[in-house]
Amino acid sequence: MRYTWANIFILVLAAASLATGFLALVAGSPDAAWRLQAHRIVGLTVAGVLVWKLPNVVRPLIRRAWTFQDYVAVLILTLVLVTLGLGIAWAHIGPFDYARSSGISWHINLALAVVPLLLWHTVRYRRLLLPRYWAERRSVLRMAGLFVVGVVLWRAGAALDGLLGTRASQRRFTGSYAAGDFTGNAFPTTSWFNDRPAPIDGEAWRLAVGGAVERPLLLTLDDLGPAGELTATLDCTGGWHSTQAWRGVALGALLDRARPEAGAASVSVVSATGYYRRFSLTEARELLLATHVGGEALSHRHGAPLRLVVPGRRGFEWVKWVTAVELNVTGKWLQPPLPLQ
Repeated sequence: MRYTWANIFILVLAAASLATGFLALVAGSPDAAWRLQAHRIVGLTVAGVLVWKLPNVVRPLIRRAWTFQDYVAVLILTLVLVTLGLGIAWAHIGPFDYARSSGISWHINLALAVVPLLLWHTVRYRRLLLPRYWAERRSVLRMAGLFVVGVVLWRAGAALDGLLGTRASQRRFTGSYAAGDFTGNAFPTTSWFNDRPAPIDGEAWRLAVGGAVERPLLLTLDDLGPAGELTATLDCTGGWHSTQAWRGVALGALLDRARPEAGAASVSVVSATGYYRRFSLTEARELLLATHVGGEALSHRHGAPLRLVVPGRRGFEWVKWVTAVELNVTGKWLQPPLPLQ
């Protein structure tokens, strides 16, 4: 097969793109900004390979009747091109929506759709991954050259953004764009698949604090205790971020009241939907369970009557409609890396 190296590199770079994309998606602090830049460079490197690969794919398809494998190959290629295009557009043009989902959400979801197809393609053509291909000096030089192309395209895009004055300079280090800072409940809302509970009656609502504690608690809103305040940025993986002043009870104060047992290792904050996120005991003590935002009582879509505020973490960690805090004897890593519901 001609240009076997291109097939190999596309598979390798696709894997690298998925890995760096995941790392960028969960990055919430500025010291992890390199992850998004690495993801962009790898994505542009993929584009460089496709420039070489595309004619080699198209010419045989024009000359023969298509097989099932040809249809799959074209589908993979189309998804990859659209995914790359959406990512580039989001980075250099600005935020946009289609069918009530942001451009970056489409970018992420289409990338995930490519994964099983690429796995199938890899298994079918696993002969391309033989070690002898990687032992060639030319393979190393080509990969290095492609990486250089990716870096050059990345820097050229940044220079063009500055020259044209695009909205790219307004992106946060996560790639998100600002949306309604210090506006109370007026900032955007985003929900996961099952995050659509009916409004919760604040009078009937209770917060259960249990698990590996010496003194289980069942609290009303009035029982939460003295309010604290915290200014923090909610950075949604849907592509927007919003800085707000939050007010509520420190999670650490509730843990002290419940008295964690000696074996307690992590804290799960659980939503009325069943969704939860885990944190180490040390991390949990720095978090806030908010009842208000910008001086206003939380609205239902923002998680009333109680939502978690997690500074320095992406929005999927900010659990809404909190009804339980569970202390676990297992560590914080015993959970899906991203929401599955």
